[in-house]
Amino acid sequence: MENFIINETINSRFLTMETNIKSKSNSYYDSYLDLLEGTIKYILDDLNIQYDKSKTCGYIIRGDKIKIFFKNQLKLDDHTYEKLIDYIKKCNDHKHKKEKNLEVETIINHLRIYFILINSYLSYKKYDEIKFDSNYFNDIFGENERVNKALKNEVIKLTDELKESYEQRKLSEVDLVRYAQIIKNKNSKLQTLDLENNYLKEQIEILKDIKLNSMENKLNKTLDMLANMKEYLIESRAATRIVAKMINGKDLTDDIIKEEKERIEGLINNDK
Repeated sequence: MENFIINETINSRFLTMETNIKSKSNSYYDSYLDLLEGTIKYILDDLNIQYDKSKTCGYIIRGDKIKIFFKNQLKLDDHTYEKLIDYIKKCNDHKHKKEKNLEVETIINHLRIYFILINSYLSYKKYDEIKFDSNYFNDIFGENERVNKALKNEVIKLTDELKESYEQRKLSEVDLVRYAQIIKNKNSKLQTLDLENNYLKEQIEILKDIKLNSMENKLNKTLDMLANMKEYLIESRAATRIVAKMINGKDLTDDIIKEEKERIEGLINNDK
């Protein structure tokens, strides 16, 4: 989300949460709780509100002094305040395996409350508020799975295109080794979809490089063949004309042979 800028630490936590949303990872609960705790403590620190820094946000937000601050100064309504407490509890419950499934509706509900919180602070500071776009989070939910599928299909397509060249050892020695390594690791699973997608992108770049090298090799061979054909054509045409001259009674000399070859070569070059 490009326009979300509070401070470096909170932004980093927000990006971590986004990554978990894209991966449909249950780690979302931990990252949302980290974001919420970092944001609450940042607001309190910035506005010089005293609190016990050793405590978690669930404990801090229940304090009478903090409750009054959020409701009276930041103008949080009762519903938002109670939902903050409820979502903190649910995220903590997740750590004890009481919540296992991640649904996009849950994410949108959580973030709607979070954005009310952050915008109440921004409004208090007379800063521009950040628009909450539920469609954005709905769109990125599971994005890494969709990207992962597309990247895997691309790897399969490229390996299939190069398979014959590999089996017939028409690739360079370096590319034979690189291709074999990709085939060997094609079913590798990494810790997160994000890491796996980055790895697949690297594989695709290597395969495209191998394919380009293969095409360049084929082109060079074609050019060599054409060069050889040109030489053969010159010899053939020159021989035809020399035979014709001999039939007409002319003597065959080295100068005549050279002259005819140069003449035919010049005609061929002028045809290009």
